[in-house]
Amino acid sequence: MRGLAALLVGICTIASCSRPIRPASSSSIPPAAQAPPIRMAAAATLVRAGCLDCLIEALHEYEALRSVPAVAVEATAGAARTATLVAIRERELGLEDSGALAQARLLAASSPELSAALSLPIEVADTLAGRGAGSQVTSDAQMLASAPAFRNRIAWTEVLRVRADENELTAYLWVAFNCTYNSPTNDVIEALSDGMPAWRDTSLIRFRIATCTAFRTALLKEMLDSDPRFLEITYYMGLEAMIQGDLDGADAQFERAYGWRPRWARVANTRGTVFMTAEDFERAAEFYDRALKVVPDYPEALLGKVRALTFAGRYRDALAATDALLALERWYIGDARYWRAMNEVQLEQNDAAWDDVERAARLITNAEVPKLAGIIAVRRQQLAVARAKFEESRQRDESDCEVPFYLGTVLVEQREWARSAEAFIAAAGCFDRWQEAIEGQIARIRAGAAAGVLSERQARQIARREQQLAGQARMRATSWFNTAAACFNLTRYMEARQYATQLLDDPQFGDRARDLMSRIPQGTGTP
Repeated sequence: MRGLAALLVGICTIASCSRPIRPASSSSIPPAAQAPPIRMAAAATLVRAGCLDCLIEALHEYEALRSVPAVAVEATAGAARTATLVAIRERELGLEDSGALAQARLLAASSPELSAALSLPIEVADTLAGRGAGSQVTSDAQMLASAPAFRNRIAWTEVLRVRADENELTAYLWVAFNCTYNSPTNDVIEALSDGMPAWRDTSLIRFRIATCTAFRTALLKEMLDSDPRFLEITYYMGLEAMIQGDLDGADAQFERAYGWRPRWARVANTRGTVFMTAEDFERAAEFYDRALKVVPDYPEALLGKVRALTFAGRYRDALAATDALLALERWYIGDARYWRAMNEVQLEQNDAAWDDVERAARLITNAEVPKLAGIIAVRRQQLAVARAKFEESRQRDESDCEVPFYLGTVLVEQREWARSAEAFIAAAGCFDRWQEAIEGQIARIRAGAAAGVLSERQARQIARREQQLAGQARMRATSWFNTAAACFNLTRYMEARQYATQLLDDPQFGDRARDLMSRIPQGTGTP
């Protein structure tokens, strides 16, 4: 029985068991009754057409023709090359691995001649995982896979140059390898096709050139318009729309791409980013989850999920997501510690938050980490530590209005009146500039409303900015009152009266401002 099982497995490896799992597109292949040479020519035409569905359909036909003795050798070679192209395209797009490269290896091993011809192309193809325009290296395995390319970059470049016009696979690899590892300029990209005159005008090659180091949107759109099978182009058009700030246009393209391949983790992750940018945090978390259902250890999606859940106010869920991110052990550890601390603060777990923010500080050098550390230190009644952290944050980023406000609050507690006044004056002036900037954002959002009617997204974005304005107005008023109080304590009565006067109509500080002014000695505090 064991021998029979081994025989069945051996038969299965080269035949249908190793086929990619993706279904073929609507058939462009002649009926099986037609002559094998006609069917071979049709498969070759599909390869030149270049879309992923075209390549998969061609691969299926080549496999079917392997059983026809007259074309078996040629069909096996075509199947091996096309399976390699399918694998490369899947990796460039970040699609699930259908097993196409493993299939290519099995096919290549079926004859010494084919093995010799395809050994290097398959090895090169294996280094292209997660690399290229619009790609992301998201795992240790992908990083390890690229190591041979860096070691052999010069030698492989020369071999691929010599073999560029040999067949469809070597032509594609010549462009793809240069785009991935040799950082070509636009002029060099154009020149790459000079070495493969038999292939340079095919859609297969034009597509890879159009996605080499930047997206050539006009060319990609032209290719999709002329061949609706090229649905992977919608992903690149969505990325270009994101770059242009057109969130609605980007998501429309990503929705088309996602409908074409529903288990496309990279598109699900990118749609999550679109919803984050649109401040729809629940929808963002939903799409990050969709990406993680396909690739559970996708670090970009895990970090996006943490951020989305945090902004959605789902702090315990966000903490669970940070645990999953930290379990990866090497991806975004500093970010995970920072966001873990942020959520622990919201849950009043201040000691745990301090431990996490200190760990984050060892890995991240920005203004946000010491700012959060200062907030935690205030909650732990460590005023000297908080002051140092806020000063560190302010040195790194002077544009954050909240930092001088928090610093001024600590300085008040330390009765550093002059320094606190300086900090609050800086905060109030900064809030004025922020108000102008946010009001400008609101005006632009309203101007973008179709026929003057706000979409759900636009209404949500405006509401969020109006909340920001209200919060900043309170901090600005607090800054003016604390400045007035500090000046009063410094007997700088004229300045105290000047700042207090600005608050006479304020619902929160009006009475307190009048009380402060009443305490200014007669004959002082007036010009």
